[in-house]
This record gives sequence, C-alpha cells and structure tokens, in this order.
Amino acid sequence: MEDLRIDASRLAELCRRYGIARLEVFGSVARGEQRPDSDVDLLYTLEGGRALGWEVEDLVESLTEVFHRPVDLVSRRSLHPMIRDRVMAEAETLYAAA
Repeated sequence: MEDLRIDASRLAELCRRYGIARLEVFGSVARGEQRPDSDVDLLYTLEGGRALGWEVEDLVESLTEVFHRPVDLVSRRSLHPMIRDRVMAEAETLYAAA
C-alpha cells in the first residue's frame, strides 16, 4: 500500500464533507499486488443518519483525483456475504472519524 500517493488532509476533508465515518482500502492495493493500471478498491461506512444519493458520483470523482487512479467505492453494508470475510481480512483503514 506504500505506493499510494495521497493527500491525507484532502482525503479527510472529503470524508467529513460526505459523512464518511470510516474509509478502508482492500483488494490488490491493500495486498501490495497492484499494477500501474489497477483501480483502488475502497470500502466506506457512513456516519449514522447519513446517506449518499447522486452525490456519490461527485465523491468518486474527487477520490479519483486524490488517489491519481480510478476508484471502486463499495459500501460496507452492501458487501456480499460470500466475499465479506476476505474483504474485511485485508482491509486497511485510511480514514476514521474521531
């Protein structure tokens, strides 16, 4: 995961703006197996009472700018039970609300 070049303060600002309580990376980037053309798989948890509607597209666009590569944004609540354990085992926290 050390290959990620991100602006941590910009990432935190985005998470606060969109009500993200926790943002984690999983997949090839978390395992250190990414290629130059790999996307970044991100798992998010929203703050209580928050919801993302159409603004999720703006968030994905902003995250793509922060990570300098495409992102795949997945809600923790929407993880399929068949892959949940694997994803959770490799997930690494990038942001956690105080």
